[in-house]
Amino acid sequence: MRSEYYEEALSIMNNEDAAEKAHPLLVAAMEAGDYRAHYALGTWYLYGRHVKKNLKKAVALFKQAAANDVAEAAYDLAVCYEDGEGVRKDLAKAAALYLRAWRCGDVSSAAQLRRMFYWGIGVKANRAIAEEFGKLHASSGK
Repeated sequence: MRSEYYEEALSIMNNEDAAEKAHPLLVAAMEAGDYRAHYALGTWYLYGRHVKKNLKKAVALFKQAAANDVAEAAYDLAVCYEDGEGVRKDLAKAAALYLRAWRCGDVSSAAQLRRMFYWGIGVKANRAIAEEFGKLHASSGK
């Protein structure tokens, strides 16, 4: 579900002092079921931007957004699992989340999947699959 609250919060975030105005809009967007807002607030908690850094809150918000097909949230959650940021390191989950991000439209995930399949990180090494993800990434122009 998309909400006008998220769009309004996004439009004012270009202003450095806008966090105070954007935060309640993002919360309203979350309450309206706009999972992009979960992702946006998750990034705030991940990096300690506008709020106190809290990796557990970031991960919880990313999980909700990723479960609702927000590609960027699945990607960032994959990075959290790969690096052990806010969660116990789990390379298999990281690979699965990169795949989810890719399936939801994040083309940069193909590069991560290529790397993981090439070297056998969290998945059984498979150079043929790695090559296919490499082609997908190259064809995306990213």
